[in-house]
Amino acid sequence: MAEPIDIGSPRWWVDQLERELANRQAHMRLMDDYYTGNHPLPFVTKAHDAKMRDEFRGLLEDARSNFMRLVIDAVEERLRVEGFRRTVEGEEVTDREALAIWQANQMDAESQVAFIEALVKGVSYLSVWVGDDGEPTIAVEDPEQTIVAYEPGTNYRRRLAALKLWVDEWTGERRANLYLPDGIYKFRRKDAEPVGVVLPWNVRPEGGWEFVEDEAFVPNPIGEVPIVPLRNRPRLLVEGESEISDVTDIQDRINAMLFLRCLAGYFGAHRQRWAVGLTLHENERTGEPEEPFDIAVDKLIVAEDTNVRFGEWSATPLDGYIKATEQDAQHIAVVTRTPRHYLLPEGQEPSGDSQRAAEAGLTKKVRRKQRTYGEGIAEAIRLARLFGGESDAPAPEIRWADPEIRTEAETTDATIKQYQAGLIPREAALEKLGYSQTQISRFIEALGSEPAGESEQPEAAAE
Repeated sequence: MAEPIDIGSPRWWVDQLERELANRQAHMRLMDDYYTGNHPLPFVTKAHDAKMRDEFRGLLEDARSNFMRLVIDAVEERLRVEGFRRTVEGEEVTDREALAIWQANQMDAESQVAFIEALVKGVSYLSVWVGDDGEPTIAVEDPEQTIVAYEPGTNYRRRLAALKLWVDEWTGERRANLYLPDGIYKFRRKDAEPVGVVLPWNVRPEGGWEFVEDEAFVPNPIGEVPIVPLRNRPRLLVEGESEISDVTDIQDRINAMLFLRCLAGYFGAHRQRWAVGLTLHENERTGEPEEPFDIAVDKLIVAEDTNVRFGEWSATPLDGYIKATEQDAQHIAVVTRTPRHYLLPEGQEPSGDSQRAAEAGLTKKVRRKQRTYGEGIAEAIRLARLFGGESDAPAPEIRWADPEIRTEAETTDATIKQYQAGLIPREAALEKLGYSQTQISRFIEALGSEPAGESEQPEAAAE
């Protein structure tokens, strides 16, 4: 017998969020397959699997080329958090407390994982809690295991609940953690749900989720859901969208052309011979005609009959397949704003102004993602500080690495000129030069305060 459950109760939230999580997992796994290079084989259907020859399937698998990983990695490698700032008495200063939390949780490296997951699957999550030592912890959560419910009309800002599902590697038991403002509710699934049975939305099947004995509830000291989304391509009614969702069809076309090129090369690029007037011998056991010649580079074809004539067909040209592949790669470059020379390198790569112009679209796209990802990171730091005991924890400003690629000489020259003109302080100049906040702190301490009269440099320069 199934029993009704109350709307808004922990079991109700688990059932609701589990359904939503299941609905989106298939698409996320598909996008993950494209990123890892496990693309659908062209021209293969379920009917082919049983009768397809091994050589043909091997040729299909060898014909795939993964452009999707390059599209993702080209963005991810330019997303790097270098530090945090906050405003004190009207001036921006380094937020050392936020940086300490970030580095204590190895987020310099783990944040890159979060960016990749968000770019591939449309969203990733940062979970915040407090460790056994009383220090705040931040971890990256997989969107195939985690989902967040938001208050309607808040544009994914106010979080009502969050759910994480996983399988215990030691026991094989399914587990669930439900995050509500008052605490964490822990569940385990003892028996499988009925297969093929559709139950009303407010009914929980017997043998479903049950509270974990002795640890069913862990109170939440801050009163907020501690799972924060990092949204890729966010929209009003869409939490996030994969960076490659609109180019997977182009990737399939590339794989198809590569397969046809391999097929043409395998069977048609080698000149096929023909013979007229040749007597074929039959196999004495099977009665089938036997191949008269063992064709190879180091073999000659000889016939004793003078009436036998030999010839050959022309090789299949491969230029059409190559041009079609290059055109599709250009379409990927246009749609994703990935620089063309990333996808189709030809000769020497562009440099200087031409490189910046070619990568302008990618640079602007990365800057836009810095804003959306930065909101999630700042919220995670704010929650971590609340867990750390700060009653009115501010959200810091994220200091990102410059996504535009410049030579060291160009960066140094421009930064020195801005500093000497009094446009930026010493700390900002060191940031522009690419030093980490730890290095900057050490440099500032070693250099001491700025020399007197330095603030008068802009006026001297004007004279």
